[in-house]
Amino acid sequence: MIFDDLKSTTMKDQPDQKPNGEKAKGLYFLSSRWWCPAAVLLGVLCLGLLVTLIMLIMQVSQVSGLLKQHQANLTHQEIILEGQILAQRQAEKASQESEKELKEMIKNLTQKLDEKSKKQMELHHQNLNLQEALRKAANFSGIHPASKRPFQFPILDGVVSEEAEQLMALGGWLSFDAPLFS
Repeated sequence: MIFDDLKSTTMKDQPDQKPNGEKAKGLYFLSSRWWCPAAVLLGVLCLGLLVTLIMLIMQVSQVSGLLKQHQANLTHQEIILEGQILAQRQAEKASQESEKELKEMIKNLTQKLDEKSKKQMELHHQNLNLQEALRKAANFSGIHPASKRPFQFPILDGVVSEEAEQLMALGGWLSFDAPLFS
């Protein structure tokens, strides 16, 4: 092979260049028969990637919106829960205060009841002592010589009726409907 043959064969392999040494216009891969299907395949892949990217962006925005909504709901629920806890603490505090007041009232009422019970017991003992004294007096004294009535009270003669005088002498109590004056 001669140098000119090599030169001509290399020129044939390179369609970019013209035989006189100038570069040919156009692209080399356009002369290949696979460039069109490869371009279509790359275009479809790019379009698929673009659609996938758009769908992913939409899903991320939806998830982001849902996340924000859930965060807002959680914040709202936290506020409600804090309000309920505060209300429960206030109710417990009010309950404790009212319980203290009730205990104090019960203590005061118990003291008053004890005092009244003591007074009532004292009055009961005095009543028993008076009844006993009247029984003893009835056993030791008789009928007043000037009267048919027992236990004559000279101070009350003519002022208090006989029925009232007898009731008083026997330890009975005067009622409001008993005649006091004769």
